Amino acid sequence: MQGTVTALVAELINALPTVIDTPVPTQMVTEIPTEIILSLDTPEAACAPPGRDFEIGLVTEVVDGDTIEVTIDSQAFAVRYIGIDTPEPGDPGGAEAKAKNSELVSDQVVTLGRDVSETDRFDRLLRYVYLSDGTFVNAELVRSGYARAKAYQPDVKCQVLLEQIQGEAQVSGLGLWAQPAATIMPIGSVTAIQVVVDPACSQFNAPGDDNNNKNEEYACFTNQGAESVNMAGWMLKDSYGWSFTFPDFSLGVGASVRVRTGCGTNTQGDLYWCRNETAVWNNGGDCVYLLNGEGEKVSEYCY
Repeated sequence: MQGTVTALVAELINALPTVIDTPVPTQMVTEIPTEIILSLDTPEAACAPPGRDFEIGLVTEVVDGDTIEVTIDSQAFAVRYIGIDTPEPGDPGGAEAKAKNSELVSDQVVTLGRDVSETDRFDRLLRYVYLSDGTFVNAELVRSGYARAKAYQPDVKCQVLLEQIQGEAQVSGLGLWAQPAATIMPIGSVTAIQVVVDPACSQFNAPGDDNNNKNEEYACFTNQGAESVNMAGWMLKDSYGWSFTFPDFSLGVGASVRVRTGCGTNTQGDLYWCRNETAVWNNGGDCVYLLNGEGEKVSEYCY
């Protein structure tokens, strides 16, 4: 009897499925340091804020040439680079700027430095961005010609440096500066309208402090076509995305109209943006975009 039981137990054991230990894949985790990784020996660190204004983050996505997404202490944030501006996606140079930004920061642990403001109107963190080797990303994008130096008050601690670097890129004809210094471009199917940005009657750098003299900062438009153009609903934009919508207004043949940044009473020759914020046009270089009522780009001027 005992032999029979033993045989049955052995048979049952042999019938059980064989369990194979399958190794669990190891997930790669990027370790984020808790201390500042910026080497303060680099010359470009001179304009960086004090240590208490730094954060450490991991870049999770490159949105465009001057915006990234990061995680800081397991929280996700959008970050807008301070002091620079790159072309918008879909505009000339936009794809190249994003590619360069990706080359610099994708999946990198970065040091984020604050100036004065915490966020912009889109709730993005406003930061100077540094790599662990000390590369100042904001400056590197300007140096290689993929970004323009552009001041946004009050966050201007590094602006002198960025404008100096932009001057070097312009002299070398890099990136955005590889084209002629000024271009006027009527666009495709809407060229028959012939309303163009007119640099001859524009003044992008007002005398003195632009922010205190906004009415002397203006973009000018001239009708070079053969008929009057009703510009109601047309839009004026800069590289950053600030926009002005034209009121019910007709521009006669051969006539010009200035759009002044400050406030005033509209006339046939002058319209007023009446911006409460900073001046619009960047003295170090910018682009003027004119769009018709259908959102088609009619003219573009970059300086």
